[in-house]
Amino acid sequence: MLDNILSDLISTVKGASAAIFVDGDGEAIVQAGDAQRDIRLLGAWKEIHLDRIKEITAQLGLGSVQAVLFSLDEGNELIAPVGKDYCLILFMSSYSDIRQAMAEMMKSIELLKKDID
Repeated sequence: MLDNILSDLISTVKGASAAIFVDGDGEAIVQAGDAQRDIRLLGAWKEIHLDRIKEITAQLGLGSVQAVLFSLDEGNELIAPVGKDYCLILFMSSYSDIRQAMAEMMKSIELLKKDID
């Protein structure tokens, strides 16, 4: 079921190449898509970034983090918390529509939340 959620996310976002669902320790629960890059390592690293960003935002009283976009030379990475202890990361082309990716990601997050509860 979890891998279907990620595969559906990749297929609905034009330019998406991979997705990974990780726990609070950065351990991959499930991944889908392009296996040419080590997305498990990238997932763990991005989860650490997300935790730090959430801490800083809380300290500054800025509210809760809905998503973080990393825009890199090789493409964009959209990361969003899933509940308190998980996150979802979508790897996509720099030409992908971020609004569409965010909308589809939110749908996937709701499905993941139902599955992990």
